[in-house]
Amino acid sequence: MGIFLFTLHSICSPRAKSYICRTPSYGGFVNNVKIITIESDFGAGKKGAKLGPQALLKELPKQLLENIPIDIISSSEIAEEEHHEFALHIESILEVENRAIEAIEKAVVDGFRPWIISGDHSNGLAAISAYKNLYPKNNLGVIWIDAHADIHTPYTSPSGNMHGMPLAAALGITNNKNSHNKVDKQVQSLWKEMIELGSKKIAPKLNPKDLVFIDIRDLEVEETNEIKELEIKHFLPANRKDLGIKGILQETLEHLSHCHHILVSFDVDSMDPSISSGTGTPVHDGLSRDEAVELLSGFLSIPNLFSFEITEINPLLDRHNPMEIAAANVLEETFKRSTFF
Repeated sequence: MGIFLFTLHSICSPRAKSYICRTPSYGGFVNNVKIITIESDFGAGKKGAKLGPQALLKELPKQLLENIPIDIISSSEIAEEEHHEFALHIESILEVENRAIEAIEKAVVDGFRPWIISGDHSNGLAAISAYKNLYPKNNLGVIWIDAHADIHTPYTSPSGNMHGMPLAAALGITNNKNSHNKVDKQVQSLWKEMIELGSKKIAPKLNPKDLVFIDIRDLEVEETNEIKELEIKHFLPANRKDLGIKGILQETLEHLSHCHHILVSFDVDSMDPSISSGTGTPVHDGLSRDEAVELLSGFLSIPNLFSFEITEINPLLDRHNPMEIAAANVLEETFKRSTFF
């Protein structure tokens, strides 16, 4: 059945060897981490998430952040005047993403593992795009821990909010049988630009078999159809209760055992609102604090981890900062248990 997660560094089964025991091929400095904050919420339906990265950093222990370089991608000087139906602020988001891609690529070339703290989840496309620029022939495994699938397109989105679309762009999804929105030619062109994001314009960037959803539970019918048609591996809350976190960890890593590197993207709305509602789209029946720690500490211990992202903290939706405190608490305990640093 492959390797048991918490013996990663002492035992490698023959089946898991090609994945778990592989030495990362980038930089060689496995434990050198660089923080990249993407302080933009152009993709969100509620403003305030661009404040999330700095709010989280303020809650983390100072000793944890000592000697870790930080690169800040700010959106404060980027205009937000455009308004494209079904793809809100897409031009602004493209500008942010291109800046973020450049920063992520530089971090990796300099020998760092990127720890990305982003405003909203539309920014999740940046790390995938950076990876494909650096390693165009490699398979990147993506673990998307989120209450939502983020696999809408301008052709299907009920809101036009771009934080629901990054994986559709990565997968190269465009106008298909799930579409129902009438998208004008300008948005069609901009969506093509989003799909081809990155200096090498690689599209698609992600193979459906290289993607795993964990704890998705709030989907529109178009997203459900897309997941079924593309046969994307996914775990619902019911699966979490049946398999337990250890089972999900093991199944996920076995499923992605053919991938060269892994990207882990953690949307705080994957956690239950009882922990905090300080995120744009909270959904009940989410991860507990202990489940989030167990899940992340397992994934952040794999030696071929390309990058880790945490996203969608919105300080304006909470009183007394409980979401950033909860997220900082989860991360602090995760880092103690994992080999991320």
